[in-house]
Amino acid sequence: MGIRNLKSFNQPMPVGVRLPEIEVDRRVYYQLDLDPQSSNYDLLRALCLRGVKQRGIDKLENKQEYYDRVKMELSVLNDLGFVDYILLNWDILNYCHENEIPTGPGRGSAAGSLVLFLLKVTNVDPIKYDLFFERFVSKSRAKKTVVDDITYLDGSLLADVDNDISYDRRAQVIKYIEDKHKGKTCKILTLNTLSSKLCVKECGKIVGRMSEDDVNIVSNHIPKQFGKVYKLDKAYDESDKFKEFADNNEKIYKIAKKLEGLNKNTGVHPSGIAISFYNIEEIMPMQKTNDGHLISAYDMNDVASLMVKFDILGLRTLSVVNDTCKQLGIEINDIDVELPEIYENFKFIEAPKGLFQIEADTNFKVCKKVSPRNLDELSAVVAIARPGALDYLDTYSDYISTGNFQSVNNFFDDILSYTGGIPLYQEQLMKMAVKVGFTLDESEQLRRIVGKKKVDQMPAWKAKIEQKVEENNLDKEVGEILWKVAEDSANYSFNKSHSISYAILAAITTYLKFKYPKEFFLSLLKMTKHEPDSHAEIALINQEFCLFDMNLLPPDLSRSDIEFSIENKNIRYGLNSIKGVSEKTLENVVEFNKSQMSEQNKYDIFLNAKDAGINIGILSGLIQGGMMDSFCDRSTGVPNRCRLVLEAQSFNLLTDREKRNFCKLGSKFEYDILNSIASVKKENWPADDGRPVMKDSRFKTFKRDYDKYRKIYDKNKGHLVFANWFFERKYLGYSHSLKIKDVFGNSGDLYDSLELKSIPNNDRVKFVGVVTDCIARTSRAGNKYMRVEIQDDYGKVNFMLANNRRSATLDNYLNDGGKKPKEEQIVFVYGSKGEDIIFGEKITILDEKIYTKLSEIK
Repeated sequence: MGIRNLKSFNQPMPVGVRLPEIEVDRRVYYQLDLDPQSSNYDLLRALCLRGVKQRGIDKLENKQEYYDRVKMELSVLNDLGFVDYILLNWDILNYCHENEIPTGPGRGSAAGSLVLFLLKVTNVDPIKYDLFFERFVSKSRAKKTVVDDITYLDGSLLADVDNDISYDRRAQVIKYIEDKHKGKTCKILTLNTLSSKLCVKECGKIVGRMSEDDVNIVSNHIPKQFGKVYKLDKAYDESDKFKEFADNNEKIYKIAKKLEGLNKNTGVHPSGIAISFYNIEEIMPMQKTNDGHLISAYDMNDVASLMVKFDILGLRTLSVVNDTCKQLGIEINDIDVELPEIYENFKFIEAPKGLFQIEADTNFKVCKKVSPRNLDELSAVVAIARPGALDYLDTYSDYISTGNFQSVNNFFDDILSYTGGIPLYQEQLMKMAVKVGFTLDESEQLRRIVGKKKVDQMPAWKAKIEQKVEENNLDKEVGEILWKVAEDSANYSFNKSHSISYAILAAITTYLKFKYPKEFFLSLLKMTKHEPDSHAEIALINQEFCLFDMNLLPPDLSRSDIEFSIENKNIRYGLNSIKGVSEKTLENVVEFNKSQMSEQNKYDIFLNAKDAGINIGILSGLIQGGMMDSFCDRSTGVPNRCRLVLEAQSFNLLTDREKRNFCKLGSKFEYDILNSIASVKKENWPADDGRPVMKDSRFKTFKRDYDKYRKIYDKNKGHLVFANWFFERKYLGYSHSLKIKDVFGNSGDLYDSLELKSIPNNDRVKFVGVVTDCIARTSRAGNKYMRVEIQDDYGKVNFMLANNRRSATLDNYLNDGGKKPKEEQIVFVYGSKGEDIIFGEKITILDEKIYTKLSEIK
């Protein structure tokens, strides 16, 4: 990235962030019966009044509560100078709504604002879900400066509105922002720093000449709490083993401390975009990314002091939900997230793919254990599935199953009881402070000061709590508990506004998946083209099809569409997802697809493929993927695709004259080009021009090229079943005709990952699959272990080979010549079944290989 020169800044340097100018189309004013010269505050107020009617709030019994809340919020926003910032967000989201670009329910603390709900920036009713505006905007935190009637805001204290946008339409939204604020927008630089673990490992290897295994052991002695790795100073104080290492390796430790926290590399914020009142080149130096986009030369924190930062995240889930609803002809907002049938699905859930905030391993584990029965409990799943809060999973799960909660003090039971006595949400701490006597704004101050460990301000706040307790004649213990909860929960409590927002989206995906699985899976499959490894994603989705009595049908040149498509109760593979088929080639495949294959012979297919611009490599891939099985020899019981590929390659080597003559002889040799060439050569058949079809000199030239393909065929022909499975997986991401267990399990005692779930723990099991990950490390207790993640057609299994006090299983394996498995290798494993793991006794790496090109044989 090259830095662009900073232009001379003709304006006085800003004392804070000056908000970009708001330009609103006149039609909006007319729709609201407003004079276009009205103030931005009047515009915001009018938009809120319209939102009251559109949301049906004017018909609610408790409408006065909403009116009082929106008046308070508008007053605070106006006093703090935030009106223009709110309108900037409304402008972006309004553009999305007018152009049918799906947006999320909300993200972060912004869901606590009723104003944003009325503007349709969020879709979460903060009063219904007991969310606080003060968690979003705090009067005590915000700062503004007025110079010459111009308002400047402290960017680091500006309210933060994060927006989720449909992934496949995000670029359109960004273009709208860039066009509307020309020369005033850029992407945002991020700085990645050196962590304590990395510094110790690298210094250990370079300074101390230590091995990889040894530095891994040392770095494992650096503790982490609530998912955060300790810094070196704290690790030295807290870990006896790390202290011992540091004392014995003083040079390594000192150098590591000097390096810790230094910038490691730069990056680009994945969803951030900054907007300035000024032309950005006038207030900061700029860079260009490798793809030509402008990016700030300052990092995110410095940018916040000069420009307004917006977070526009492209969310694949929104694209999936929108596409599913379009197929069904329903509106996303019509889905009732409180429906009991949604939560019935969590009782015995085994299919998490595509469920927002549930499908990740940790989240799925939490969801299965909790089995949420309503939106509140689903929100708790979102909040608990994080470092720190996971420590309270068992406590919360026990509360859900028994109804018994752990009371910290009767005074706070009404606030903490619905989360099992755990102060799971930051808003609960705020309510506790309010009950003691503080305002909501003061309670937000308490949360931030204690949560961010502002030690210089903490004693004063502790004293304030003691004073407030005394003023209100409360038990002294109440204040002590409030302070303890504030300190302890800072490491794990979560923003309920965010948690509820994401739980709503999780509920929507659950509803769609289990009520309309075909349409939902179709949308998931269509989105795989946006994934870094689309075939791996297709394989994961396909693993769940059997649970819904569905099949992912293979691509078929006469039945497949460009995209995945529904076919009866199943889904047909889309041609654009075949590996190696580019957009340009895809057009040729479609042209090729138009020919009526059922009325053609093999030679016609070979000729039509070439006419359609499909090269021999793509054609071979289509054959190996199983799309021309009707032309394959089946004398061995399985389609011999390897031989059909060799036939296609051989036919491709012929001249046009030779092809014309072999086509005429086709029926005589059942359109087998290999037998045809052999017979013509042996019997010296004449061509239609009276000359030999292939002279000796020409045959030698042909055979030289043919022999290259023949070598690959000879290597693969002894493993036809394996070859078919291998190539289906290679070109499609999954195997439609065979399961890996059936390919290699001739003894009948192999289990697949689905069957393993019903096998009792401690039973001996055998399993075969493809390695997706493998790590070899040493535990804190000093025992070496190797964990292998293995995938089959129905899921994945973890296998562990380890040393312990009783045996040196891993050492024995390595001493016998065993090697660490690599990704994509096929392994057989044997061991004792545990909870979500196989404790290994034996692992065998399959040495069979399928060849795809001549260089692999050489």
